[in-house]
Amino acid sequence: MNHYAAIGFQREPFSNSPDPNFLLGTRQHATCLQELEISLRLRRGLNLVTGEIGTGKTTLCRSLLRAFAQDAGTDVHLLLDPHFDSSEEFLRVILASVTGQSPEPGLGLWALKETLKQQLFRLGMVEKRLVVLIIDEGQKISPANLEILRELLNYETNTSKLLQIVIFAQRELEPIVDAMPNLADRINVRRRLRPLSFGETRQMVRHRLAVAAAGAQPAARFSLPALLAIHLACGGSPRKTVRLCHMALMEMLVRGKKSVGLAEVRGCAQPDATPRRVPRRAAGLAMLTVLSLGLGGLWLSLGASGPVLGTPAGQAQARPAGQEAGPAVAAISPQKLSLSPDEAQAGQATAAQQAQGADATQSPLAGRVSLLPQHDQGPAMREMVEPPHAPQPQAPLPQAEDQPALEPVNSQTAALALAQRPMARQLGASAPERQ
Repeated sequence: MNHYAAIGFQREPFSNSPDPNFLLGTRQHATCLQELEISLRLRRGLNLVTGEIGTGKTTLCRSLLRAFAQDAGTDVHLLLDPHFDSSEEFLRVILASVTGQSPEPGLGLWALKETLKQQLFRLGMVEKRLVVLIIDEGQKISPANLEILRELLNYETNTSKLLQIVIFAQRELEPIVDAMPNLADRINVRRRLRPLSFGETRQMVRHRLAVAAAGAQPAARFSLPALLAIHLACGGSPRKTVRLCHMALMEMLVRGKKSVGLAEVRGCAQPDATPRRVPRRAAGLAMLTVLSLGLGGLWLSLGASGPVLGTPAGQAQARPAGQEAGPAVAAISPQKLSLSPDEAQAGQATAAQQAQGADATQSPLAGRVSLLPQHDQGPAMREMVEPPHAPQPQAPLPQAEDQPALEPVNSQTAALALAQRPMARQLGASAPERQ
């Protein structure tokens, strides 16, 4: 029963069997197939084709077999599983395939080699036949059996090899062959199949649809977004591409559509994909982390106007215009600390006036509670200083001729001198009476 007759197909377009009719003649596949055929017909010996899983090695192998199937002078032997525990067993299988008869059980390794050599000389020299041995899944060959194949390549005439060998293997065989220089040097054609490009993937899908329609116009088609999604999902692997196209085509038939779109491909690429459940503990920790980061950012964004990180906004506004945040301290040299009595009295009057101005300009918001200490404004801001009465003008004190001038003192000596000024004035007033 043809399930694809409703959409105009005579056969299944995306079969997973290695049918040579579905092989797309891309540049690498067509070049590899031509080089292999030329090497075999010229009897040049060993050939090796490697590639990743699903790159079309088996399909290429079947195409090579079909190329020599109509040649009456060629004997092609296919070995699908080259894994053997011993070299004797490996030779028995090859000899039975070449002669068509099972060798005698008592033959040893040397006797098996001589028997195979005689058969190859008879077929090649007497009957003029081309003997070809094709090995699929070549990555299963042991190093000992690779050495047996190298010895079989020594069976040759002056002009050609008596046995032609083609190995299709995965890339696991490459380092093993490279570790055997005497075998690697005998390889005539060595090709590595790479994944398909997007253009080659699109050509392969259209080629399979055309072959399945048997020359007619296929009713079903793949849209360009669907082909792009298939290529991205499969990575250019022909085997994966064929499987995904088959699933998408089945999805199209179930939905009753005439073309494969992006929805069908996405539904087949991950059919078992379910949303992953997040544990409650992980979700709670994630929410707590986000909340903490948000509050921290808000806290830092407040800057100097925040409730804790800076001074209150009212105190900053109550500062008089032109007044600095703190008292400016000027550098005082020791020479400026030698003050006369008039200069000392004028300094005390100026300090009293500054204290009265500070009390008058203080804002009621200055007493607002803050976690940070208030700015230190000096002794006038910490203690209440009563404004002194205006000093009475006094006559300058007479100075003796031999009285020495005041020497420069340091800051501590200057403060002590300011505190002893009243006592000096009393001593100066009683001096005329003693005279």
